[in-house]
Amino acid sequence: MNTKFKQNMSWIFFGNIVHAIFQYLLNIYIARVFTTNDYGLINYATSLIAFFTSIGTLGFNGVITKKFSDDESKAGEYIGSAIVARQFFAVVAIVVLQIIVRGATGVDAMLPQIVFYQSLAMLFGPFDMVVYWYRYKYAAHKVAITRLLAFFISAGWRIVAVAVFKNISAYVLGVTLESVLFGVFLAVEYKKEYPQNKLSFSSKTVKGLLLISYPFISSALLSTIYGQTDKIMLKAMMSNEAVAMYSVAMTLAGAISIIPQALIEGFRPDIMKFRQDNMHMYRRRLKQLYACVFWICVMYCVGVTVFAKWIVLFLYGEKYLAAVPALSLIVWYTTFSYFGAINNIYMVAENKSKWVQVTTLVGAITNVVLNALLIPSLGVVGAAMASLVTQIIANFALLYFIKPIRENFYLILQAVRFDFD
Repeated sequence: MNTKFKQNMSWIFFGNIVHAIFQYLLNIYIARVFTTNDYGLINYATSLIAFFTSIGTLGFNGVITKKFSDDESKAGEYIGSAIVARQFFAVVAIVVLQIIVRGATGVDAMLPQIVFYQSLAMLFGPFDMVVYWYRYKYAAHKVAITRLLAFFISAGWRIVAVAVFKNISAYVLGVTLESVLFGVFLAVEYKKEYPQNKLSFSSKTVKGLLLISYPFISSALLSTIYGQTDKIMLKAMMSNEAVAMYSVAMTLAGAISIIPQALIEGFRPDIMKFRQDNMHMYRRRLKQLYACVFWICVMYCVGVTVFAKWIVLFLYGEKYLAAVPALSLIVWYTTFSYFGAINNIYMVAENKSKWVQVTTLVGAITNVVLNALLIPSLGVVGAAMASLVTQIIANFALLYFIKPIRENFYLILQAVRFDFD
């Protein structure tokens, strides 16, 4: 591995790990201070917004690195066009969300306000397009420092909102503040450092990006369906408290995510570059990524399954003990969910991104059906079981049955055996 690649990976790891550790500590504090009903309500609102946030990426985050590798001189146009297109969608999404939550019957009185404050983050989220440029240029340290600065300012706000005022709306505004600061800081930094690649907008460029990203739009929505439907169905069939228990289980299950995410984002630029001129290294990098993610997740899953009760008791307290059975199941979800993220890199690199839609559609349908069948009788455990089975089917087993991407299935099998040649 070259020096720039290793340095880039180190900074991605550092930024993700520090951010995630403090974010998890903050989430634990919030869960302990708020009632299970309030904590469930916040997570329910987040799930509603996630549907629009996922579509709002317009699939650009999955393809923009490839566009950089095609023509670096047009980076400013790619980034600027992507930002404007996503912000336009964000405005529409904020309005639609308010119509939905204000028009629905039987909703919590606080829900419209919480949803509005959280959804404002969608206006600044599009600036994360700059993140992919910095990572592509092996300058992940800029992203890490900027992200942490935004987070700590926002965290200070949130702690005051909870500790002093115990106000849900003020807390949610603090969550949005992180996206606002991160977006503004990144845009200012980019403008100073790359004046030759000035941000610009071109409708033709937006159309060009959408031509290759459109499979990822529906895929992102479908991914959200099988990533967030469980919480929405738990709320509809049970209560805010059930959502709170499931959210705690998912949060603990995803605590390992900082490592796979850093690996995936660190490997992505190299994989895309090697696909252009070195197929042996391209496949080797892919298999190295699969192997690292798989075995790190497996070790974590075993530990959490064995000590689930003590982990919940120590971190969240006795009022969340009902989350333990779900945690023991849902933690295994993570291994296969990150297979899905790597599968997407493979499909983009191979120009087979249309198959992302197919695998994700199967996953979404499977998850909705299983949730409908299992939640009424098994509650939170049923939702956990539905999510785990869905991930195994959509992100691993299904690859074998789709001939154009079957190679991906065998790459995974080789990778978990450490067969990199």
